[in-house]
Amino acid sequence: MDKPDRRIEKTRTAIYQALSDLLQEKKYANITIQEIIDRANVGRTTFYQHFTDKDTLLSSSIENIFEVLSGHLTEQVPPEHESRLIPVAELFTHIQENSRLINGILMSDSGELLFDKFKSYWSIKIEPYLLAHLPKGKQPKVPIDMLTNYVTSTLIELLKCWNKSEDKYTPEQMEQYFFALILPSISSVLGE
Repeated sequence: MDKPDRRIEKTRTAIYQALSDLLQEKKYANITIQEIIDRANVGRTTFYQHFTDKDTLLSSSIENIFEVLSGHLTEQVPPEHESRLIPVAELFTHIQENSRLINGILMSDSGELLFDKFKSYWSIKIEPYLLAHLPKGKQPKVPIDMLTNYVTSTLIELLKCWNKSEDKYTPEQMEQYFFALILPSISSVLGE
């Protein structure tokens, strides 16, 4: 496997950081490509070698968050906890540690794009877990895709609440709140 070119990584990182910094200052819709390239200290041609437009940059930034998140969760989740529905404490810790970029996107008018990606990302992981916990021969009281949507929506709403809250709860507290909210519903729907 070829190693990524360090210059390319450095340039992309500078552009991501420029977008992140600008998102702290103004709405996404008001950010121009010129501001991004000025902040990243790259040329217009260089920007367009990496991204076709501002929206592509935003999508790439979000994808980058998920790549890092996936790697982080793989490293941070102890083997005895791998069977958990979602590693919520680790997720909130990662968000806390990378709050500048994530908060910039969340506070932008494109924050919903990040939440849509979160929803898709976690749905893929949650649905197999729910199916594995459905007792043999039983039908769930609610279709599994609806239960999956409920669980991911609950997680997203907690993230939004946590992000806006003046009282910053710990990642461990958020995990407790999340499971207190969803476990009774999952047990009821699956008939456990």
